[in-house]
Amino acid sequence: MNLAKHLNTFGQYLLHRHGERVHKLALNASFTCPNRDGSKGIGGCTYCNNQTFSPEYCKPSKTISQQVEEGIAFFHHKYAAQYYLAYFQSYTNTYDKIENLKAIYEEALSY
Repeated sequence: MNLAKHLNTFGQYLLHRHGERVHKLALNASFTCPNRDGSKGIGGCTYCNNQTFSPEYCKPSKTISQQVEEGIAFFHHKYAAQYYLAYFQSYTNTYDKIENLKAIYEEALSY
């Protein structure tokens, strides 16, 4: 069954809106989650190993702007992409103080 006939995914919406694929840039802002920090559980989830799916440019030691810039360079070289979507990949991307989240998101949006 071809689901594309029956639903409009976010990726399809972006493709239609921009006329080309929008590439997701994984970003690491050093988030954690309640299953890792001990407030709800310990050790994290069994499938949660960010090292297995984090690209080389996506390191918490780099600023968000550096990660965005390096991610764009990576994809532009590979796909000649024009559009990118900042994606905070590591653990729970809303698990922080609102002031910290706002600063991190605004840094990504300003790029």
